[in-house]
Amino acid sequence: MFQEYLKKMEPRLQELDAEIEKVKAKAETSRAEFKEKYQDQIGRILIARKRVRSELAKLGEVGSERYEDVRKDVERAIDDLKKGIDEIVERIRKAA
Repeated sequence: MFQEYLKKMEPRLQELDAEIEKVKAKAETSRAEFKEKYQDQIGRILIARKRVRSELAKLGEVGSERYEDVRKDVERAIDDLKKGIDEIVERIRKAA
């Protein structure tokens, strides 16, 4: 069950990682006044990415009785990560 889910999620996580790298590159080329602000937001995004990986690791360790609960935690963590990425992308776009 876990391996199937991980197989399904890995492309999504790779896509989010690619988006994070794009955001980091855009932040580096942004105006100096915004750079520090973006770096803080990127830091929060990286923490969210670690949370996703942590939740996925937990998913591999739980028994079938807790699988659904932990899977929902993984989904929430991914949604939070995506939301954070979208927010910083929008802020960079508006500032450009």
